[in-house]
Amino acid sequence: MEDTDKKDHRSVVTTDSEAREKVETPAEETASADEPALDQNDEIEFLTDKWKRALADAENARKRADASRAEGREHGIAVAVEALAPALDALSLGIEAARTSPDAEDPRIVSHLEGLRNIRTAFETGLKALGVRTIAPENTPFDPALHEATQTQETDKAKPGQVMVLHRPGFAIGQRLIRPARVTVSAAPSKVEEE
Repeated sequence: MEDTDKKDHRSVVTTDSEAREKVETPAEETASADEPALDQNDEIEFLTDKWKRALADAENARKRADASRAEGREHGIAVAVEALAPALDALSLGIEAARTSPDAEDPRIVSHLEGLRNIRTAFETGLKALGVRTIAPENTPFDPALHEATQTQETDKAKPGQVMVLHRPGFAIGQRLIRPARVTVSAAPSKVEEE
């Protein structure tokens, strides 16, 4: 038994010594050293790419959230203006009626008219502060994207397709049309055949 133990021991010793004798050459050392470095570089590149994608995704999500917030704000303002616009229309009609009244010089009418004008000015200032612009297109070309023609009027005093009368102003915010302006549009006079 002793001989086999010695044999096994010697073979193990021989194997260990053989392993020690196998010394790597500098070229082999470089190849071994490069291999883990390539793996590490690949991992760094992978993680860097992943990080850049996460940054881009976060930036895109922020931009979408900003756009959605702006769209929601514009929508809310548009709904409010649609609800309040008839009151502004009635206020403007009241001002016009008081201004053209036969009693327009009466001090009571004058003071009421002044108060109504102040209310309209405050309303318009509030709309501007919200970014709402008024569409009041008198003496401009008719634009079907912004104007609603309620009637046409034949005339030779204006080019055909011009807005002649503003019946009701329109409103817009950004690129969103809240309501179109109602207008009368000029048309070319029809030719009357002479007899």
